[in-house]
Amino acid sequence: MSKNNRKRVNNTTTKKGKNTGFGRLMCSLVILGVVLLLFINYALPLLKKEVTHIAAEKTVEMITSNPEKIVGDNKEIKKVLESMSDEDKEVVTEIIENHIDAETATEIMEYVNNGDKAALMEYAGENLSADEMMELMEMYGKYSDTLK
Repeated sequence: MSKNNRKRVNNTTTKKGKNTGFGRLMCSLVILGVVLLLFINYALPLLKKEVTHIAAEKTVEMITSNPEKIVGDNKEIKKVLESMSDEDKEVVTEIIENHIDAETATEIMEYVNNGDKAALMEYAGENLSADEMMELMEMYGKYSDTLK
């Protein structure tokens, strides 16, 4: 290879744009930003929904498996909790899932631990929809025979 050809080959293979490193950095940052936005807009709500569902299931499971902690000495309510069908447990799980968050769970658990039934009833009246209240009333009617 002649001297002129070597210069031309070296100049063309090593010659790059002035801002190639900066361009790659900017491109990487843009791609990272897009991925982060997609995660925030799509993946995070899905994860939040799944975590909320699991928390609601665990809450219902805790209530039905340990009714003595929830109702205390009230044997009638304990019988109702023990005899609830899986379908009714799922309805209660959905209602809890619609209204549970970290602050709410802490607040409700305080009411339960303190045995503050009035505060629980007030909370339910303020936060549950009319349809949810009707579903709970239907369940109450269904299990009212157990209370007698």
